[in-house]
Amino acid sequence: MKWGGGNNGIHQASWPVLVGLGACVVTVGFPVAMLFLQSVFPELAKGSFADAFRPYAEMTRTAGLGRMWSNSLLCASMTTIFAWLFGLPAGWLLARTNVPGKSLIRVSLLLPVMSPPYLLALAYIIVLQRFGLWDSFVGPLPEIFRRAFFGWGGVVFVMGLTSFGTVALLVEAALAGVSSRLDDAARCLGAPATDIFRRITLPLLVPALLNSGVLVFIDTLSNFGIAAILGPRSNLLLLPAVIYELLTTWPVQLPLSAAISAILALTAMLMVGVARFVIGARIVTAANGRPTSLRLVTLGLWQTTAAAAFFSGLFLFSSILPNGAVFLMSIVDNWREGSPTFTAQNYFELLAWGSNGMRALSTSVGLSFLAATACVTLGGLVAYALTRYRGRAVAALDHLSMVPRVLPNLVIAVALILAWNASWIPFRVYGTLTIVFLAYVAIYQAVGLRFADAGMRQLAPRLEQAGACLGAPRSAILGRIVFPILFPSLFIAWISIFVMCLRDWVASIMLLPPGAQTVGSFIFNQFEQGDFAQAMAMTVCTVVFSSVLLVATNLKFYRKAHL
Repeated sequence: MKWGGGNNGIHQASWPVLVGLGACVVTVGFPVAMLFLQSVFPELAKGSFADAFRPYAEMTRTAGLGRMWSNSLLCASMTTIFAWLFGLPAGWLLARTNVPGKSLIRVSLLLPVMSPPYLLALAYIIVLQRFGLWDSFVGPLPEIFRRAFFGWGGVVFVMGLTSFGTVALLVEAALAGVSSRLDDAARCLGAPATDIFRRITLPLLVPALLNSGVLVFIDTLSNFGIAAILGPRSNLLLLPAVIYELLTTWPVQLPLSAAISAILALTAMLMVGVARFVIGARIVTAANGRPTSLRLVTLGLWQTTAAAAFFSGLFLFSSILPNGAVFLMSIVDNWREGSPTFTAQNYFELLAWGSNGMRALSTSVGLSFLAATACVTLGGLVAYALTRYRGRAVAALDHLSMVPRVLPNLVIAVALILAWNASWIPFRVYGTLTIVFLAYVAIYQAVGLRFADAGMRQLAPRLEQAGACLGAPRSAILGRIVFPILFPSLFIAWISIFVMCLRDWVASIMLLPPGAQTVGSFIFNQFEQGDFAQAMAMTVCTVVFSSVLLVATNLKFYRKAHL
């Protein structure tokens, strides 16, 4: 048996490449291609190439669309700046100082990142709206604060709270990999702290800041949950809400939504390309690329107090207040009477056997289980193919597997609608739970690939070569050698993807067939219908269930690592 792939093609032993390539084409390649094609040829779903470029002409005639684009771009830019302003000092304090309680601080930064973005939007709305929790329990909120929140300030504030943790953790990781000897030398020569940060630390952080900024910008630009919940209440129309309206309001305008989504996708790809070009143009190294010393800055009493206050404030506004408000709202009774009383009846009704909430929860659990399994299987297969084979097909697979990392989730959801709603598709996918499953796999397969790729990079091919020399087929090598060794990484990926699918809003709301509900659609529909208590009860159940899974998984592998 020949080991590995040739440079001129794929031989018989490379079925993992073909299977991985076929799965990526079905879940990502074909839908994205249909998105761009139908944005140019609006009648392509009917088998016609008539009226080419009509959707883009309609964009120029659509009143207010230019303002919506500027709103979204400005909101994404302001959120990125917000995330940098709070994430940069947080990451520097963790990496370069002796601030106490670093493990707890990292957990506090991870909580808003792992929490669904819509949770913060829902929480702050029920707290700050007129006759909301603040008015009922504290007293009338000054209108100046209410007007400031239900506008640009509130949207950027909530989106920033979901994003600054990403910047902080990336900044900490970047600084942890660079020696502090340059800082120490400058300090010994009498350079002030501001000059050290501006002329030494900041240039070293350019790649991390650009990477995190691109992630925050793209996520904000396509954030459906906050745009759909908080945007309309702030009189601020953003692109994700506009695309959702085009797809759900009669008459449905698929071609126009395809054109907007295509430009959104191109914007995201352009941002990634520019960031890579800038990072490649200025590579900064120190200590031969590996840290040889790391001297932490000793904080004084007032500096430690200020750092504690800084992290406590971030934790208060990003986790304690929103989660507390959601839980409080989930047990409120007689909400409209001005003096709320408390009850657990909302949970009994939600979790009653046969209730709408229970059916939504069971549907989400089933879809999440299947999607997580498919994602880790596909991710492991693709990671194996990329590290063990060469050739044109492998290069195509590499590029195709990168698409979900670059394109916003909203764009992928629209692409799936356009791809599987065509009249010439011989089998029915759109309008069934199958398309929701495909959306979960398309959106979250990159997570499985990332975990599996990290494991494969550390796996030497000697065991596989030994199995091949003994006559074991490729399937046996994968099933008995590769996947068992990768199991810890794949299991963590499975739990992460399961939680992400369980909390998903984009695919759940935009692709769900009539008569079916998931956790995301249930929360959205109940909130929009004014049943805040049921929506919050489902949110609490989802957060608790997923948090228990994440904590239990981390504890299991932590204990195993220390045995």
